[in-house]
Amino acid sequence: MQRIISLSTIPPRFRLIEPTLRSLLRQSMPADEVRLYIPRSYRRFPDYDGSLPDLPPGITLCRPAEDLGPASKILFAADELRERDCQILFCDDDRIYQPDWARFLFEHQARRPRECVSLVGKPIHRPKTAAGRRRRRREERRSPQKAGFAKPLLNPRRAALHIADFFARTWKPADARVLQRSRIYRAGHAEILQGYGGVAVRPHFFDASAKVIPDIIWAVDDYWLSGLLASRNIPIWLPAHAPMPLKSATSGVESLLESEIDGSGRTEANQACIDYMRARYGIWN
Repeated sequence: MQRIISLSTIPPRFRLIEPTLRSLLRQSMPADEVRLYIPRSYRRFPDYDGSLPDLPPGITLCRPAEDLGPASKILFAADELRERDCQILFCDDDRIYQPDWARFLFEHQARRPRECVSLVGKPIHRPKTAAGRRRRRREERRSPQKAGFAKPLLNPRRAALHIADFFARTWKPADARVLQRSRIYRAGHAEILQGYGGVAVRPHFFDASAKVIPDIIWAVDDYWLSGLLASRNIPIWLPAHAPMPLKSATSGVESLLESEIDGSGRTEANQACIDYMRARYGIWN
């Protein structure tokens, strides 16, 4: 079975993306191919002149005609590789990936071939009050197949991980040798994947209709991809204490997180996607 790593990028990040690409090429379990998708035109950057970044040897440049927004990092690859027996690990262009990152995700997904495996994820709704958070923790304890998102510091092991993670993020945020761990203390399922950590799937998890993304929603790939998986009854599995990639110099450069797209901010676009998925597929109710 082949292993493919896939990502996309945007023009303002071209000159800064090389360290990310080199970290993907230096994995202890090398991918058979590392694909970088750069569309021939961009929705967000209509003045893009077609120039390309300098790429290290070993990177496959892919030039789709259309721009699917951040979902470009997976949906083109899934479409092109759908008939192939392979895993696709898709990721963001603003991280530095530790050498065992790909191995961790590929191996976990191989053990769960009918599931998506995401390094990071979240519930579809986050409690806004202390009472709501306590209720969520009680629900997590009663449901062993649901990922544990809270990290109670009364547990010594979790406290030690929390403290080590804090100092790693505070003192050496860009040093790939610092091993940070995800905040998932118990492996389990979640409704929403978060692509910045990396996500391992099989190409047939997404069909051709996945590329038909409504306005506004195209900017929120995590919710769009999660909804497509839920509509096909493909669970999202979060491993516990996963090694987290670190922010690179591109982090924050023209970030969608802070952008307004088609007159909507991130929160409004996420809700629009939730409403769309509920209406079309009857999920997340």
